[in-house]
Amino acid sequence: MRIDDYSHPSHARLVIFFGIEGGLGSPAHMTISPAAETRQSASNHHERRFTITTIFRCPMMKRPLIPLLFALAGGIIVGHYRHIPGALVVSALGIACVILFLSCVAKKYTAVALTLLASLFAIGILHVNLYLYSQPGENDILHYADGNLVAVEGLICKNPHVRLDKTDLTVSTRQLFKNDRTIPVHGTILLSVKGTDHPFKYGDIIRAKTRLRKPNNFKNPGGFDYVRYLQYRNIRVKGFVDTPRKIALIRESSGNPLRTGLERFRSSIRDLIRTSQPDEAGGILQALILGEKGEIPENIIENFQRAGVSHILAISGLHVGIIAFVSALIGRMILKAFPCLLLRYNITTLSALISVVPILMYAFIAGFGISTIRATIMILTFLAAISIVRERDLPTTLALAAFIILIVSPVSLFDVSFQLSFAAVGSILLITPRVSALLNHAHEGTSDIKQPALKTMMNNIILFIIVSLAATIGTLPLIAFYFNRISTVTIASNFVVIPIIGFIVLPIGLMTILIAPVAGSLATVLIKMISYFTHLCVAAIDRLASLPFSSLTITTPTQLEIFCFYALIITGAVAVDTWKVKERGLNAVKVKLKKVLIGASAAGLILFFIFDGIYLRLSVPEEGVVRATFLDVGHGSSTFVTFPRGTTMLIDGGGFYYGSFDVGKHVVAPFLWHERIRKVDIVVLTHPHQDHLNGLLYVLNNFNVKEVWTNGETSPIESYKIFKTIIHEKNIPHRLMSAMTPTVTIDGAVVSVLSPPEPITAEEHMKSDHDSNDSSIVMKISFGGKSILLASDILPPAETRIALLGDRAKSDILLVPHHGSSASSTKSFISSVRPGHAVISCGDADRRRRSHGEVIERYKAVGATIYSTAGSGAVTARVDGKNLTVRCESPTISGHD
Repeated sequence: MRIDDYSHPSHARLVIFFGIEGGLGSPAHMTISPAAETRQSASNHHERRFTITTIFRCPMMKRPLIPLLFALAGGIIVGHYRHIPGALVVSALGIACVILFLSCVAKKYTAVALTLLASLFAIGILHVNLYLYSQPGENDILHYADGNLVAVEGLICKNPHVRLDKTDLTVSTRQLFKNDRTIPVHGTILLSVKGTDHPFKYGDIIRAKTRLRKPNNFKNPGGFDYVRYLQYRNIRVKGFVDTPRKIALIRESSGNPLRTGLERFRSSIRDLIRTSQPDEAGGILQALILGEKGEIPENIIENFQRAGVSHILAISGLHVGIIAFVSALIGRMILKAFPCLLLRYNITTLSALISVVPILMYAFIAGFGISTIRATIMILTFLAAISIVRERDLPTTLALAAFIILIVSPVSLFDVSFQLSFAAVGSILLITPRVSALLNHAHEGTSDIKQPALKTMMNNIILFIIVSLAATIGTLPLIAFYFNRISTVTIASNFVVIPIIGFIVLPIGLMTILIAPVAGSLATVLIKMISYFTHLCVAAIDRLASLPFSSLTITTPTQLEIFCFYALIITGAVAVDTWKVKERGLNAVKVKLKKVLIGASAAGLILFFIFDGIYLRLSVPEEGVVRATFLDVGHGSSTFVTFPRGTTMLIDGGGFYYGSFDVGKHVVAPFLWHERIRKVDIVVLTHPHQDHLNGLLYVLNNFNVKEVWTNGETSPIESYKIFKTIIHEKNIPHRLMSAMTPTVTIDGAVVSVLSPPEPITAEEHMKSDHDSNDSSIVMKISFGGKSILLASDILPPAETRIALLGDRAKSDILLVPHHGSSASSTKSFISSVRPGHAVISCGDADRRRRSHGEVIERYKAVGATIYSTAGSGAVTARVDGKNLTVRCESPTISGHD
């Protein structure tokens, strides 16, 4: 059996691989029989080159677009991580342009190449500077982001983004009303509105009462940089409205007329789908056609993620590629009915041109979102390559697509979908031809399949597997880095999803949308028909996702590990090419030396991963040290402790009383993965309040937890019921802790529980004077001559009991009770503990309270250095038995707050 070698010039078949968001999909492959026989194969190497190669005559510029792309991307990356003053960059760019001009005149091609690369590098830096470091104008809305209540008026300039429990409106501001004054303003804000059922849409001018604030990050190691994410979308101010009734609609249809018409058409599509199929199938169809995932149930998204096919739910190069493939195939069938056209024009070029219209139409219906635009540019670039007979130089075509995207939107480089799409396509181009060639060589002359149809089918199945594996390998490090999850059933899942969703639901769904205005009844019938196929697909994915070990959770890889992984892939590809070269004549020594170097490089990289795996398996985070990290979880508390021989403890998990934001999933878990933590030996719930409990649920579900400690108190809230259910289902030992509990020695460190006096019983919990905060578990961790006191949310009664303990209460570092509230931190308690360092776990709103400032003064009076997670980010205390050091993730001035 022979797998077609798509890279060989004599072959008439071309496989076009399209980018895949999530990187775990299959190719859309297009079988085209170009009239290569009717054209002179004479388009020789020199004639096929881009004109720009006449300038780049140095060896590194054989494919000029690739180094140009790297120069532009390098500048963008440097600008992202380092602030280089714009004046300096502009000066350097001006000098480079002068040198470039003089080099062109003198025909110094090497100098031209180098200065062009330097110019693009500088342009990349300038692009990023415009987003991150541009100074706000006199009337910029940023000047009013002080937390005071104002009324702001502006235009909804993007489609509302519906989440589980709120809707985000991107508003281009025009006026602000404050203290009976009307102030003209400009700038874009993100206005979050509670609820999902509201009438607002693109083009509406609205007026809302809100408190404008600068967005904040959860400042923890490994945390997501939400502030920079918004800056790259030109948003520097946020507001929140707790009910749509606080928003007044001033005027409709005030946006761009073309965009307004487009959104009106998209709204009719949305209504048609909701009416015809108001379930998860309708939500999936909206995601495929309109690019809106807000109506897909959370459990469906989770199952698609576990199965490794979540990319199908977000419009990407895969979707646009499928539309291109189907359009070209239909166009090809139509063109075959006109032999006169085939004699005069190339059918490949005509088919590619025909597919352009459906591609643009699909992008139009999908709303021209940034991911859709990127996918469209990528596919149109590939089609252009086919049309001008450049399909055999696909790496250059891929580089051209990336170059165009980064010129249009430089910050796309930091978009996960961009990285995954190009990693998938690049890996496919690198791996597939070489694996196909190896399989061809292995099976040459051994084929036992005589039927051509069966042979073709087997070839296509094997090709599907090769391409899926190549895409999976190419995106593996990025998926591990961003999502900390790898699916083991991705190939099987794609084998189900791509044919059903890609080649039935998507094309028929798009056709249904186009005929809906003239044949509404037929459109409804077609939507119900494709919904049947969608339900089949969802059922299959549910089954695959439910398999044991269908999804593996892994820690976050380092940048060095990611680099070495890709270096190993490239080294392997080069090795395959080099090993095919025969050692003959004068080049024998050179070829042999090259093989030795490549073999040594590959061996070195493999050894790196072997020793890296052993190190991760056996290493202790920091042996001989107790390290406590007070995480920034907003208004809440979560502390992670590692003990001298690697035992780990998580005390509380943070959480919010309202909203669907999962602190455990988006804040605590990323920190643990960043620290390469695979298991948590002890989880402690100090008391069952949402701001301490909710974040623990994700940890219990996704980490190997050995033991749970609580004070015995129960709660009727839903999250506590889930907490108990997880402990029961996973059979995790549950231990009740109180001051009656004997001290526990962990890796040489002593853990003492100072409060509550005894476990909280049901009778105690029902007493009218019972306060859950005051019953919190208070722990003291002592190692050598240093100690850490974790006071949770206790109130004055518990503080008084602890103050009476005398020296037992003395601690070097204190987690301040109750988030720095003035209801706690009595003078007697502070005098008894006498901390050298006091950490307040709080949100930004807590920090602005006057009472918060009063508490800080009490601690300063005893000489304590104050830290708050709202200002300093995560605070890490390191105790080696003799010395105590404290560092902050985001140090601030003046006592760290």
